[in-house]
Amino acid sequence: MHVLLLASASLALAACTPSNVKPGASVPTAIKAGQSWVVTRPVVAAQVLDTCSRDSPARHAGSVTGYWAPARSDIEALESQLSQLASQVAEPNLSSRQYVGFESGGRRLIYINAFPLPDHSDINPAREAIRVCDGGKQFWGAVYDPQARTFSDVQFNGPPATP
Repeated sequence: MHVLLLASASLALAACTPSNVKPGASVPTAIKAGQSWVVTRPVVAAQVLDTCSRDSPARHAGSVTGYWAPARSDIEALESQLSQLASQVAEPNLSSRQYVGFESGGRRLIYINAFPLPDHSDINPAREAIRVCDGGKQFWGAVYDPQARTFSDVQFNGPPATP
């Protein structure tokens, strides 16, 4: 498995950030098996959406028109509905997740970047894009529409590389 971790530059948040979400905020999940982080820095958000071996909104020219920081209530609603993905993703609530608020077609959507994070990792998913090339179905992404409260565009990484 080829792993790329991209560290972000120190940039101020260019998008409007709700007062209840601090830059780099970690959001406790409803089910504690996985952890989740809201990515608030636009440069890191763009890196999260720049997927390596799966489709994402950023891979379609002009699809992403801006970024926004989801509020805690948006994330809590999303996480309370992760079970909707169970028919496509094995135990979606067990994955660690990065959330990126992005704008597309005049709508505010949330991209989910899901991955296994090793115990005692020094990686900070609130400040670093987690990008993994290949790795199979344990690395997945999806789009959540906070207004419709639905998920779409579930995509998985390519199969693990063979030695």
